[in-house]
Amino acid sequence: MNCKSFILYIVLAALFANSPLFAEDKISIDKGIERLPLGKSVFYLEDKERKLTFSDISKEEMKSNFVKSDQESLDFGQGNHNLWFRLTFSNETPEPVSKLIEINYSNIDIAQFYRPSENGNFEMEQSGMLFPFSDRKFKNRNFVYPIKLEPGEEKTYYIMTWTSGGLKVPLTLWDKEAFTQFNADVQHGLGLYYGVMIVMILYNIFIFFSVRDVSYFYYVCYILGFLGIQLVLTGHGFQYIWPGFPFLQRNFYVIFTGICLASVLLFTKRFLNTKENVPAWLDKSMKVMIVAHGLLLFTPIFLPPEITVKLALVLTLPVLVFIPTATVISFLKKFRPARYFLLAFTVLTISGTVVVLGFINVIGSSFLTEYGLYLGSTMEVILLSIALADRINIMKKEKEEAQAKTLEMQKILTESYARFVPKDFLANLGKDSILDVRLGDQIQKDMAVLFSDIRSFTTLSEQMTPAQNFNFINSYLSRMSPIIQRHNGFIDKFIGDAIMALFQRNVIDAVSAGVEMQKYLKEYNEHRHRQGYIPIQIGVGIHSGSLMLGTIGAEERLEGTVISDTVNLASRIESLTKVYGSRIAVSESTIEEVKKDGKFHFRFLDRVKVKGKQRPVSVYEVFDGDEPEHQDLKLKTKEFYEKGVKAFYANSFEEAKIQFENVISVFPDDKATQLYLKRLYPVTHERKLEEVEE
Repeated sequence: MNCKSFILYIVLAALFANSPLFAEDKISIDKGIERLPLGKSVFYLEDKERKLTFSDISKEEMKSNFVKSDQESLDFGQGNHNLWFRLTFSNETPEPVSKLIEINYSNIDIAQFYRPSENGNFEMEQSGMLFPFSDRKFKNRNFVYPIKLEPGEEKTYYIMTWTSGGLKVPLTLWDKEAFTQFNADVQHGLGLYYGVMIVMILYNIFIFFSVRDVSYFYYVCYILGFLGIQLVLTGHGFQYIWPGFPFLQRNFYVIFTGICLASVLLFTKRFLNTKENVPAWLDKSMKVMIVAHGLLLFTPIFLPPEITVKLALVLTLPVLVFIPTATVISFLKKFRPARYFLLAFTVLTISGTVVVLGFINVIGSSFLTEYGLYLGSTMEVILLSIALADRINIMKKEKEEAQAKTLEMQKILTESYARFVPKDFLANLGKDSILDVRLGDQIQKDMAVLFSDIRSFTTLSEQMTPAQNFNFINSYLSRMSPIIQRHNGFIDKFIGDAIMALFQRNVIDAVSAGVEMQKYLKEYNEHRHRQGYIPIQIGVGIHSGSLMLGTIGAEERLEGTVISDTVNLASRIESLTKVYGSRIAVSESTIEEVKKDGKFHFRFLDRVKVKGKQRPVSVYEVFDGDEPEHQDLKLKTKEFYEKGVKAFYANSFEEAKIQFENVISVFPDDKATQLYLKRLYPVTHERKLEEVEE
């Protein structure tokens, strides 16, 4: 290519760059396109004098006057003049293509769509807020126009818009199925938003009629006005509520704005008590704005929307300053109701400011300018409801304080009684309060009884002063009591260092408590060792059966207690732990439940004739609370031990001696086995029954 040819090429390229035939003017479409933003593909022409007709702008010489957009969403602010748009599509595929063109903005007074017809002319489809909603061929809150291109076909479409308010023209090319799905999602989202707002209106109306506080009335009017604004802006009001009244759609934005802002100012003044909590100039300014927005309600009667919409926007901005300012001042003055109020209006002010600035074309279109007000207002109405509830609580506080003092004293008294008489004791007697208890109240129940006692406590206490004795006992008992409570038991009484606890649910709870008490004792002894004290050991005895629970004493001095042979036997069994060197001893009835549960390890100790019983009773040992090494040794020797016991009671003393010596060879410190061997050594052929008395 020589120099002249190259220069000619450059000149031609420049000439055709703005030509309607230039490749960049065309939007190539095919069936695979689901959603295509058209903002940067559209050409537009501003007709500020509103004189051009379609015949004018469709002339070949006018095409060069169109300007190609450089924005994804065209936003023309409050211009109030005609806007013409040109879109050229080409179908370079071998199949026909059908799509939808959507203007995702519902508040346009006049929208004219020009599509080419088969005879070479153009057909015009006209709709907008100046016309009933029924005039729209495609029933949608936005403006939607179907297009169809045959294989290899190229078509140019024109759109003319005019509106009395701000104008946005976000153009999108849609596949019909994709548009249907997207539109359904938006409908669901906005439906949820409307639902929240309606629920808040109904809820606060109910509260208003309940408490007769005018703040709730102002708040309901505010939400109602806000909801009305959103119904206008989204187009749903025009589509579903007032479709046959274009006048309402064109003017409701101004009317609902007046209701919304006048109500919220009244609400703010009452809620924050601005007469006392904010400077006088601010309080007076808010009164002026209330009057201004009240008058705004009537402006659509006398003025066209081109003026009233701008007036509404101008009057909105001071409110977005006054309310947050009054809230911050009240909050800084430590006016408690201002807390939630400040949070609510901070959210709304930020989202509202973004939307208004976007609406007047100060900032560009974005997700926040489109949907920020829905998110902000939803959070705001919920937070304000919380704020109102908080305010009611504050109003009731003075009255409740007097009641609270009485209740607090009653609570302290009840808790003080509970420290002496367990709540479970009262519950078992069927009493709600200790005031209901009478001398002789009693009930018979099946319960498990747990006795625990510190071994060699007398010797231990002789080494301490009375004060040290008290401190030691309280330290020990305060650690063991929670364990019993965790296992559904309650302490009937403390008997010096001993604990008597009752378990009404099942015997396993008592066994579990005993095991945990023994395990915790190791940790407690480590604490005692660090303090320079010697370790302690405790014995636990458990038996279950029928007992009488009730009150004894005299009218002027009552005591709750339990009385029965079950209690006595549990105490006797606990005392046997010292004899057999076991940590937990239980009765035969208890061990039957332990067998069913299968969680604990146990072994038979002896048949013992205890004090107060004519017949010997079987006593067992649960050794899950022993030291881990002792548990292992008892498990290893359990077979030898049980064979030895069986042989002993079968009078096979030689066999018993062999088995017990097998146990001792593995576990020399097994005291129960040692006792059996002591019995066996003086016996030759006859068994001597040895009674163990306490």
